[in-house]
Amino acid sequence: MFLILMKGKKQLLIAVFLLLLGACKQSEFYDKAALLDSGKTPTSDGTGTTTPPSNGNGGTVTPPVVITPPVVVTPPVIVTPPVIVTPPVIVTPPVVVTPPVIVTPPVVITPPVIVTPPVVITPPVIIPPVIVPGILLNDRKELFTQDSFKDGDVDILWMIDNSGSMANKQKRLSDSLGIFIDKFLDKNINFKMAITTTDGTSSYNGKMVGDANKLTSTYLKSVGKAQFMNYFQSIVKVGTSGSGIEQGLKTSSTFFDRYASSFLRTDANLAIVEISDEEDQSDKTVSIYLDKFYALKASKGMVKVYSVVTKVLPDDHSLSDSIGNRYMQTSTITGGISSEIKNDFSATLLEIGTSIITLVDSFSLAEAPYNNAVKVFVNRAEVTTGWTYDITSHSVKFLPSAVPAEGSSIEIDYQVKAKVLGAI
Repeated sequence: MFLILMKGKKQLLIAVFLLLLGACKQSEFYDKAALLDSGKTPTSDGTGTTTPPSNGNGGTVTPPVVITPPVVVTPPVIVTPPVIVTPPVIVTPPVVVTPPVIVTPPVVITPPVIVTPPVVITPPVIIPPVIVPGILLNDRKELFTQDSFKDGDVDILWMIDNSGSMANKQKRLSDSLGIFIDKFLDKNINFKMAITTTDGTSSYNGKMVGDANKLTSTYLKSVGKAQFMNYFQSIVKVGTSGSGIEQGLKTSSTFFDRYASSFLRTDANLAIVEISDEEDQSDKTVSIYLDKFYALKASKGMVKVYSVVTKVLPDDHSLSDSIGNRYMQTSTITGGISSEIKNDFSATLLEIGTSIITLVDSFSLAEAPYNNAVKVFVNRAEVTTGWTYDITSHSVKFLPSAVPAEGSSIEIDYQVKAKVLGAI
């Protein structure tokens, strides 16, 4: 800044000097002009000599008027002083003063006057307590006597498939019947047998095949085993012209509708042997048919169903083969045996014959116990182990090691819901 100021002063001095010099020149100019106007000739010393003008005639000539041109005065050079750059003034933004908040006095809204209606006190509704009737239970007691089947009675129904695929299976059955009958002869079993087919059409449904009077232990003793076996082995070949819609459970049920009174004996156990290579196609459920079979005897434990059916389909099975699930279900529920029809019939019939004449290991109840609770007594002593209760067949089944001995008394106690209106 100091240098700028010094530079400015120098220029100012120069300007003043030039102004003074110009003024001197102008003064000299004006002096010369004045001499000329007075008729004097300026000399070198600065003075003038006056020479009178002449017109050539010896007279005095008036000098022409010399018009002095206007003096052009050169304006002095004005030296602009250096611009001193003032640093920009940072203007602080004006402080905006928030106008004072004018607090409006709160509007006081007078709440509407709520007129409370008079309180009407409703008398309490007295709801009478719901009386849930208790569960009424009735006691049940069922008595059984263990039989060894020595000199025992058994009625056997053979239900044999007579559809087109059964020819070779009927022959194998026929060839293996001797070992089955030997089991009954060894135990001196009093048996009766009958045969029906799986053809459920109206004319053959449940019809007896052959003469049941020739299929008894009494007839065997009268004619001898050879003659008895000749007839038995021939009659089980029921043919293959029957319906391809096998309905073994239906035909068995219808058989008893037709012949129960003449064929069944009250005290004899009932065994049903089902032989088929196809599934049962009867129109009712398995449980409906089983209930009908159970109703034929005083106790469910007196009824067992054995099935010789297709249990597994081989790779080379025929289109007519199908697994006999419904037949196997009847065997499972009644405690019977299910066997594969493609296996050796001798072993199968030996197993079935042995099971039929074995001590009874299962005792079915007439009703379903409440909460499936039962008490078991053998010879009046309570037994808490060695048996199970089957809720499907409502029966008590003894384990092989705990089957009561021949002649034992078996008592099963339980409770059932009373059939009283309002009971739950």
